[in-house]
Amino acid sequence: MTRPHDLLRLSAAATALLPTDAPAWPGTALSAAPWVVVRRAAVPDGLIPVGVRGSDRSQRYPWTIGWESVRELVTPEDLAVTLPARNLPVLEMLPAVREIFRGLRWGPTGSVGFELATGLPTASATSDLDVVVRTSLCDGEVLQRLGEVHTQLARLDVRVDCQVETPKGAIALAELVSASDDVLVRTPFGPRLVERLVAAP
Repeated sequence: MTRPHDLLRLSAAATALLPTDAPAWPGTALSAAPWVVVRRAAVPDGLIPVGVRGSDRSQRYPWTIGWESVRELVTPEDLAVTLPARNLPVLEMLPAVREIFRGLRWGPTGSVGFELATGLPTASATSDLDVVVRTSLCDGEVLQRLGEVHTQLARLDVRVDCQVETPKGAIALAELVSASDDVLVRTPFGPRLVERLVAAP
């Protein structure tokens, strides 16, 4: 079973399965690194919604694959303990972030997660750190802990964009711990505005 933000290494033959009307760059990107990111979308059983990352931030190609194309699955949680190979502000910040999230199920996503999984230099000197926290429960105790996390992340020199994955979908940490009446929940069927107190049971 895959979840949004998981990274999948594909078989060498998977590139040939790209739609005939796909632009040229997804094939080039997969030839350089046969990895895709699981995205949030509703698809038929047995298929996986994924996205191909290009060299530019505007290059994100949505695609659907079958399990037969997958050779390896790497989760953000797997990457939480991976040591970076380069010295960049966002990568050097990982030990401090790791300490802040101690005891929680978390991991880096975005360009940092992709670099840690593939070894390709996708992060830059100005990159933010994208992070996901996965929780099956958001009671008062968990919300208090997440509020502490939010406060500590705000003190770091690098901006951290944290998403909280709940049974109902993903919510930005800043929204979840705010006093707002409503929060935006990202679901496989699109974003929904939900009352904050019932967004993450």
